Amino acid sequence: MGALFEISGFNIYMQIAVTLLSLGAHLLATRGKPRQESVVELAAIYMIGLSGWFGIMSGLFGHIIYADEVAAGIGWPLDSGFQMELGFAAIGIGLIGFLGFWRREMWLPFILAKSTFMWGAGLTHILHQLNQGNFSPSNTGVVVWWDFLFPLVLIGVYAAWRRQR
Repeated sequence: MGALFEISGFNIYMQIAVTLLSLGAHLLATRGKPRQESVVELAAIYMIGLSGWFGIMSGLFGHIIYADEVAAGIGWPLDSGFQMELGFAAIGIGLIGFLGFWRREMWLPFILAKSTFMWGAGLTHILHQLNQGNFSPSNTGVVVWWDFLFPLVLIGVYAAWRRQR
């Protein structure tokens, strides 16, 4: 399992794939049948709920269990208590999103917390590149793009869902 964390952005690729497959399977299984939720609402359910689940897993495995492997990929110091703190923060934010599978009132708090967390992480990656020359694989590329783009996607889907209501 630790070797998977050596693939920069692996958790991002998995989240995208699982979300698209889950949404696609749901739409396929319910095609031609009346649905309670619109396609936009279903997209929000899966994006938020699965993003929460992946946040929980990323916090637990990425920043607590395999903390040194992930730190090395980002170019951070090893054996840092900060990793465990980050792991628990990711788990807490993830729990809010995971509850979004069942509770729509959790969506906005999740989007606010997740967006703040991700934009702060993206800014930190860029600052480390500029100030410290840290171009480690998990401090560049898809990881940084995801930090800025995914919150915009969440906000867009949430706004579209609110307009539909």
